[in-house]
Amino acid sequence: MSPAPANHRRLVSSIKPLALSMALCGATHAWAEEDEIREIVIEPAKLDWVKLRQVPEELRDRRCENCDGRYIDPLADQKNGPEPDLADIEASARSSEMRGNQVFLEGGVRVTQGYRQLSSDRAIIDRVERTAVLEGNIEVREPGVVMLGERAEIRPKTGEAIIDNSQFVLHDLHLRGTATGLARSEEGLVFVENGTVSYCAPEDADWVLRADSMELDPEEGIGTAKGAKFDVGGVPVFYFPWLRFPLDDRRRTGLLFPDIGSDTRGGLDVSAPVYLNLAPNYDLLYTPRYIDERGTNHEFDGRYMDKRIGFWQAGGAYLADDERYAREVLEDRNPDRWLARVNHNGLFSQRWRTQVNYSKASDANYVKDLDTASINNRRETALLQLGSVDYLGDQWLVDLDVQQFQSLADDINNDYKKLPQLTAQYRGDRTPFEFDPIALVQYSNFDTDEDRVTGQRVYAEAGVTYPMLWQFGFLRPTAKYRQLEYDLDPQGRFTEETPSAGSALVNLDGGLFFERSTSIAGKGMLQTLEPRLYYLYSEFDDQTDQPDFDSAELTFSYNQLFRETRFSGRDRLDDANQLSLGLTTRFISEDTGREQFSASVGQIFYFQDREVRLNPVAPPLEQSGSELAGELVWNPNDRLSLRSNLQYDPYSGDTNAGNFNVNYKPGNGAVYNVGYSYRRPITVTSLASTTEQANLSAYIPMGRNWSFFVSWAYSIEAQDSVEDMVGIEYDSCCWKFRLLHLRYFDTIPGQIPDFTDPELEREHSTQFQIVLKGMGGFGNRVENLLGDLIRGFEEREI
Repeated sequence: MSPAPANHRRLVSSIKPLALSMALCGATHAWAEEDEIREIVIEPAKLDWVKLRQVPEELRDRRCENCDGRYIDPLADQKNGPEPDLADIEASARSSEMRGNQVFLEGGVRVTQGYRQLSSDRAIIDRVERTAVLEGNIEVREPGVVMLGERAEIRPKTGEAIIDNSQFVLHDLHLRGTATGLARSEEGLVFVENGTVSYCAPEDADWVLRADSMELDPEEGIGTAKGAKFDVGGVPVFYFPWLRFPLDDRRRTGLLFPDIGSDTRGGLDVSAPVYLNLAPNYDLLYTPRYIDERGTNHEFDGRYMDKRIGFWQAGGAYLADDERYAREVLEDRNPDRWLARVNHNGLFSQRWRTQVNYSKASDANYVKDLDTASINNRRETALLQLGSVDYLGDQWLVDLDVQQFQSLADDINNDYKKLPQLTAQYRGDRTPFEFDPIALVQYSNFDTDEDRVTGQRVYAEAGVTYPMLWQFGFLRPTAKYRQLEYDLDPQGRFTEETPSAGSALVNLDGGLFFERSTSIAGKGMLQTLEPRLYYLYSEFDDQTDQPDFDSAELTFSYNQLFRETRFSGRDRLDDANQLSLGLTTRFISEDTGREQFSASVGQIFYFQDREVRLNPVAPPLEQSGSELAGELVWNPNDRLSLRSNLQYDPYSGDTNAGNFNVNYKPGNGAVYNVGYSYRRPITVTSLASTTEQANLSAYIPMGRNWSFFVSWAYSIEAQDSVEDMVGIEYDSCCWKFRLLHLRYFDTIPGQIPDFTDPELEREHSTQFQIVLKGMGGFGNRVENLLGDLIRGFEEREI
């Protein structure tokens, strides 16, 4: 099964009574009765705690730096040593005495059995029962665990140990604890009586879990406590009659920590997730969510994985009688709000591939109002509703799709529904120096709920290509014929029921590879020079009587120089007689093979006007050449990356589009981003103005514990910040806190907002996150927002 999302992993189980037996392999141990947990002095050195300055460089990580040290297990390299129950017992002491079957040892007692080690001031070893009683400065060690105490009973044959007034460390889990009574069973379970556990450093008590009794299972990664008190800063803040808590990040049934925030869409927002790990291949997350101005939203997310039916994820939400929505919308709208989502991916017999991506909301504003975990979600303009089945044959790919959208913007038309679309394509094997057939046929049925033209479309193409490949270059000629047939239900100006169009197309794509050895700053480099030529000719056929169901003009870029069409979709057979010239150079490290720099520039030269337009009545395109398109990528090392592109019109002298983005990761989790984008539509109208925006985002550690993060998007034409976020983080050895405040305009993607409009709302959101390391935390929305707003941000290991 796929790994659980991060907010599924750290959890606390539901509170319920549980009888905990202290029996160990049929024997019981009488613990000392005490009303309160005895305070035991922590001795860091004996618990294998090593200060940061003494930790070897290769063992230092983020947690080690935050904690100013780490546990280092002296037996870590003996985990694969001989099993203790198969090894002889070796004992030494300053003095010894044998009385019958018992050996009395005194002074500096050391006992070893395989990778198990014991030491004390005194010891009594029973050679027949193979048991030992140790007293004074007890130390019991195995790889991954050390236990200290005043008195111990050890059964070396089975590995059981019972220790009084003890301290212990589980090195791999970064977990320490104390107990008036400590037992370790043959199976490796650790039983704690009147004890504490904490992930904090030995001299740190920011948070401690105290309990009357605990059972720790390192193998299963789970702990169970009775009579548990949760102390923060020495102050008890929670009491649990029964508590289950994780020792690692494996999925466990239970309560997740709550999520708390506030924004202008609903005020105080509190979620309290419940995770059910029902089986290895399916689970369920239920999240009751209280929103101050709206009510209680019930959210569900279930997953199921099976070899026969693939991966399924289904979920949704229901909010009865949204109080704020009822006040803001028309009286005839239902105030009950809901969202449904289904996702599926399957692959069967390596031949059949299935996919479902379906979302539906009760109203157009649901996602904006209630799906607040991500700012990108809030700006969706449509919900996809897609189902597909593919057959992956050796020579043919057959795809059956049904697709429609739910518009989330009242002023945007719904896209056409494809109910269904069937495509069959010959895949070929692209063998060099052999003719490779081209064959594709596609049937589409387009429908809509609006008063627009609908109908069926058949697109087909057939031809041949002959790929030629050499070490120094390639040449790929292609010839094919394309045909469009429609069967329409005429509407408006579309009066023809069965329009059609056909167009022959030929292209020649070729390139050369030149390379030489060079050096930059003393480092060996391989430089390439890669000229490329692409000639395209396609016939013109009149398409003024044909609708646009699923086509759009592609955004011009360097890659567009070498495409055989300037449209997406199948509704336009564009005419062309043009030549594209491009040039790329790369610098590749001779040591690592890593591409460190690349730059490309190119242009299309048109030998005739392009008469086929997306809007059939639009005038032909008469320019003799395209914009000059350039791209640049620079990755001098693993820390720095620069990407830029530019579109310059040499005929008008205008720069029509350009952007650059710099990403810098100096290490230790820091991220810096600087960006700039500019776009000037070729035809400037009141509805398509120039957009110019600067962007900055950063996650900046400041010292050992504090970090600062910020994101800022500034509209140069509006002279205003359109989206900004600022926050702080405190990250200690055993807990983390984040506070974030976000401001943004309620805008629609793809549309240029008028920032002078007084009705354009600026939204506010405040979120905070607390993580008690090893126990989980609340506020996962903060991580989602940081991932959205700071490119390259990654949650650091704790």
